Amino acid sequence: HTLLLKHMRLAFLVLPLVAASSPGCLNTCSWSSDFLCDDGGEGSHYSVCAFGTDCDDCGSRTMPPPASPPPPYSPSCSAAVDLVLILDESGSMSSAYGSIAADVKRFAASVVMSFSLGASLAKISIIKFSTVCEVDLSLSDSREEAMNVISSYSPSGGTCISCALEAARNELDSNGRGESGVPGYVFLLTDGVQTSPSGSTDKDAILQAILLKAAGHTLYAVGFAGAAEQTLQAMASTPYSQYAFLGASMSDISAAFSQLCTAVASPSAPPPPPPPQQPPLAPIVVPQPPPPPANPIIMCDESCQFSSDGTCDDGESHE
Repeated sequence: HTLLLKHMRLAFLVLPLVAASSPGCLNTCSWSSDFLCDDGGEGSHYSVCAFGTDCDDCGSRTMPPPASPPPPYSPSCSAAVDLVLILDESGSMSSAYGSIAADVKRFAASVVMSFSLGASLAKISIIKFSTVCEVDLSLSDSREEAMNVISSYSPSGGTCISCALEAARNELDSNGRGESGVPGYVFLLTDGVQTSPSGSTDKDAILQAILLKAAGHTLYAVGFAGAAEQTLQAMASTPYSQYAFLGASMSDISAAFSQLCTAVASPSAPPPPPPPQQPPLAPIVVPQPPPPPANPIIMCDESCQFSSDGTCDDGESHE
């Protein structure tokens, strides 16, 4: 009987015989006043309408309050820094299903989103490298431009780490704010070792890292998979425990550097200087008694029985 009435409601006008809807209940269900509760709530016959919209048949059902809008986006920290983000775009960063590339994009985006960007705050540059490298974004405070560069990440080619480090140094030296006291940071992300058609090796990458650090910039050397830990440590700023990292996957890197902005904004204090050296203590000289003479002098007492015989008879001379 109930099902039959449900289908007959399209052909017959059913007059509402129940009281008007209760305050706070939205009586907007197209099947209101069919004597069947259609909002899917407790005791309802059907769930063809949203909860709280068939008040004539279901009784007073107050609609839940709308969800609060999400809070406006706010970066996690503020730091006046120039950050160059170097992304390895070599072929090994790709995979059959693109998961590595997607992880790199996700991590790079999280780094960009964590900084407060502005003329007096952080500026970000992005360099992608493979067989060659290119400064895809010069130091900028535009979050939109940075995200567009990251979205175009597409791995292929070799791994010229030295090219990227040289480009990063030139970018900071040319467009950085070092003369105004703004520190320069470089974050290198790679999954391998230096390979280049020119025959350059890891030694070339280490040399460029040394030049970058000598220019006063701080270098994070971060790798995973086939990256060489010894090379990462040779490139990174010191202490290695803070600036060099080798993980098994991008998940390890994302976990280790989830607070990169905070680390850059509050760098570790330099180690304390060594204590001043104390002047050496003067040696204590203990006076010693004078040594006895080598040949003690014996007073002559003329007791030899052959004294005054004209010859020396005491053994000192045989004249």
